[in-house]
Amino acid sequence: MRRLGDELENITHYLEELKRLRSEIPSTQKQKKKYLDFRHLNHNNLKASDWIENQTAYFKTKEVPYCGRCGEGYIYSVDANGNRTAKLCDYCERPRRRLKRLNDLQLPKDAEGMNLDCYEWDSQEQFNRMNDLIAWMNLSQEERKDQVSPSCYLWGSPGNGKTSLLYSLAKYSVFNDHKVLFTSHTQLIDRIKRTFNGKDDNPLERWLSEIDLLLFDEFGGIGGRANMTDWWKATTTDIIQRMYEQWAAGKLAIVMTTNMNPNELFSKALDSNRASASRLQAMFKRPIHMQGQDRRADKQELAFWGVK
Repeated sequence: MRRLGDELENITHYLEELKRLRSEIPSTQKQKKKYLDFRHLNHNNLKASDWIENQTAYFKTKEVPYCGRCGEGYIYSVDANGNRTAKLCDYCERPRRRLKRLNDLQLPKDAEGMNLDCYEWDSQEQFNRMNDLIAWMNLSQEERKDQVSPSCYLWGSPGNGKTSLLYSLAKYSVFNDHKVLFTSHTQLIDRIKRTFNGKDDNPLERWLSEIDLLLFDEFGGIGGRANMTDWWKATTTDIIQRMYEQWAAGKLAIVMTTNMNPNELFSKALDSNRASASRLQAMFKRPIHMQGQDRRADKQELAFWGVK
């Protein structure tokens, strides 16, 4: 007959043996998988987050890798009926697509530090008009049908923040999932000229059909000194007409900059074409005159270049 004490002694022996065996097994503690998260990237913190490539001709961000949670950018799930659905991964694929659209704009290198949070507004009018434009862009497509965009036309001397504002708006718009096009007047004219070989399509045919915001820099060329031939003026008239058509349909917001004052623009760039001037007035209402100092160069240093 077994005694209770003998049973307890056997159990204790077995437990000690298990402890010994366990101690001899190598420790293979499973490493917890680390997931990446890029949801913090936005239009204001790219430089602070060290997410900008340095050795590039244009403004370019680093590529976003997959986060580890998804299947190459998509989160898959199965509903109660057994149907498989896929959703864009917010941790990596959505930031990746935003940065790709930003890179595709090919903004100049000096766009790196530009963002709306640090932009110095030239006037209360400029601030108010831009906020109205942003509010329109954040409307749904259905809401936009009932109103055209409060677009903006900025003119003033070189270096006082016009183009910097376009860079900042480009970043803000991309990170709010708007479709943006940034171009200068000269760049667009040059693209049209390249179609003269008969091989390339005219960029004006579809250039505004799939965007929400047009950022049109240096109307009339840098310093308003474009070579304004008859062909240039006729093409510029066509450009304005196509802008107007998309704007009047409630599909497009526009921010345009120039160094030319309105009188000079009307007489030279528009060749006193009242029809074009009427369309500009409809789109932009009253031009905003930016009168701030040159933010790009020091006034005293400019004197060495003969600039007074």
